[in-house]
Amino acid sequence: MPVVSTRHLRWIEYAYAALMMFALTQGPVYQLWSASSDSLVISAKTSMMHVYFATFVVVQLPAIVIVARTCSIDVYRHRPIHLLAALHVWLGCTVLWSTLARQSLPEFIALVLTSTAGVYLAMRFRSAEIWGILAVAMATGLVLSLVAVNQKWDLAIDATENYWIGIYYNRNSLAPVAGVALIASLGLLVVSLEHRGARRNVRTLGAVSLAVLSCITLWRSESRTTPFALVTALAALILWQLLHRVPGRPMQRFGSARLSVVIVAIGVFLALRNVASLTGVPAETSTFNSRAALWSQNWTGFLERPLQGWGWMAARHTAEFFKQGTWWAAFPTEWSHNGYHDLLLGGGVLAIVLFVSFLLSSFGYLSDSPRDLNGMIRFVAACFVLVAATQESFFIGSHFLWAVIVALLVSSARNDSDTNKAPPRVL
Repeated sequence: MPVVSTRHLRWIEYAYAALMMFALTQGPVYQLWSASSDSLVISAKTSMMHVYFATFVVVQLPAIVIVARTCSIDVYRHRPIHLLAALHVWLGCTVLWSTLARQSLPEFIALVLTSTAGVYLAMRFRSAEIWGILAVAMATGLVLSLVAVNQKWDLAIDATENYWIGIYYNRNSLAPVAGVALIASLGLLVVSLEHRGARRNVRTLGAVSLAVLSCITLWRSESRTTPFALVTALAALILWQLLHRVPGRPMQRFGSARLSVVIVAIGVFLALRNVASLTGVPAETSTFNSRAALWSQNWTGFLERPLQGWGWMAARHTAEFFKQGTWWAAFPTEWSHNGYHDLLLGGGVLAIVLFVSFLLSSFGYLSDSPRDLNGMIRFVAACFVLVAATQESFFIGSHFLWAVIVALLVSSARNDSDTNKAPPRVL
């Protein structure tokens, strides 16, 4: 008998995957090294960003090794994989002409690592298992945040407006964790339908408990981004199911899932563009937390380098980027607060074209059968990340939302026969 059986190794891998996703929510890593930041006055080297980067690399390294050892050539047959790889190659090239290469290179490495972590989830786990991994990872973050709030840890509650922040230092970092947890709880409910007896009851109870905790956290965080993304993702799902019932060969060729994503994307774009011009809308709401000025600044910066970009994640770290005049109402920040602007600024037009092509190609593999509840939840989760990225820089390395969308879209692109197979052994 082996010292560690295959079943035990599998459970260890489940635990590792959940730990990896928990760490990629970023708040736990920042909390881990919070005490070290107090000594920066005595010794400024090495900087905290170096420590964070090294921690995320270490956490994701086992996933990279497992992918390297178990990845078969069949994985590379699918077009979404080709497009995802092309996007990374192009963003890697932007490091060569980046306006701040020492910023672009670590960010690009982080992006590659986290994309590989997403591919690892898609390769090694079935959809039902992915929901369980995400549920455990997100639940751990929410429970620790609840402890932080109850114990009144530093910065766990906003001192002015009394909203929850938990262990994430920002309510717009806490709320996406709750949003993914809510979607994962729906995934667990779907999985529980496949079982009977006590096992089904335990899964159902866990899913409902997580959903309740997620809703409470969303309510107390007072974040606008995550509820907006959840409602929009649900609207996209309804539209998808309606379009599926429209007869015609053009609809079958393009795909109702793709078309629904395109329609919702246009709707979100028009809403974000025009809501500020509506009369009677409060200023805070109309600008989505004063992001309108930032987005205008990003767009002007993109127009200065529309083809090659500024280098991946380098634009807002470069003094040259801010020489656009002094009339901007934008607050000073190194973040664009829009994942799509990050792609435009970092890699120009080609980057966004490759990314959109990857999305449309992946959504084309989704089954639009009304009986495929798991596929519907994958669709909602992917749309949630895509909408949330209009408000924050979520398309970056070392962030769980990027790993989530890569995992969901890559797993959708795999054949059902591939998805249902038992994963190959690591050792």
